[in-house]
Amino acid sequence: MPGSEKEYRYWDRLASTFDQDNLYVTGVKFNQVIRGWLVEQFNEGDVVLELGCGTGFYSEMIIGRVKQLTATDLAPEMIEQAKRNLAQFTNVEVRIEDCYNTSFKDNVFDGLLMANLLHIVMDPIAVLMEGHRVLKDNGRIVIVDGTGYGMSFVKKVALGIRYLRRYGRPCSYGRNLRPEELVGMVREAGFVVEESKLLGEDTKVVCLRGKKAGNEKS
Repeated sequence: MPGSEKEYRYWDRLASTFDQDNLYVTGVKFNQVIRGWLVEQFNEGDVVLELGCGTGFYSEMIIGRVKQLTATDLAPEMIEQAKRNLAQFTNVEVRIEDCYNTSFKDNVFDGLLMANLLHIVMDPIAVLMEGHRVLKDNGRIVIVDGTGYGMSFVKKVALGIRYLRRYGRPCSYGRNLRPEELVGMVREAGFVVEESKLLGEDTKVVCLRGKKAGNEKS
């Protein structure tokens, strides 16, 4: 399934102000929580692929922890902004790729990052399966996905108001993933889940780490 123009055009229009909007909607503490968890998930020798990198907001969090990062998105304006934001780093390639159908060969990456991607794509299982294809055996999948699960009604309303102020009406195919729902999708795509936790105070995020099971030989 190829990515649709409807999917990436929604976010492309927000590229120039996305980082500021993101901080306004979710809060600084929310992103500090994500950073604190993310930096522990990769190793310095890892060659990592990021699907749905947007402006490179989350790419920057791990770029100093890995050997090489390929940050990808289908939205042209997001990619141009990511190139500007990550220009100082020498171990990153920023390029347009369709997260449903990338141009990479099978089994080439040590790690895969999906940050706030799965709840905004039409077919998250298809995206996960494409990630499974390009990972090496025992390669690591790392997911962070903002959610309203576990938030009080009042905080959900406040978050919704902030979202509407900056982004406008949510995309019709978006979803609010529960931790167990995300675990189920990741397993359905063929991964083994190693860790899944709900983090954050005022705003919540599901953090998940898994792996592509390899062929174990005695």
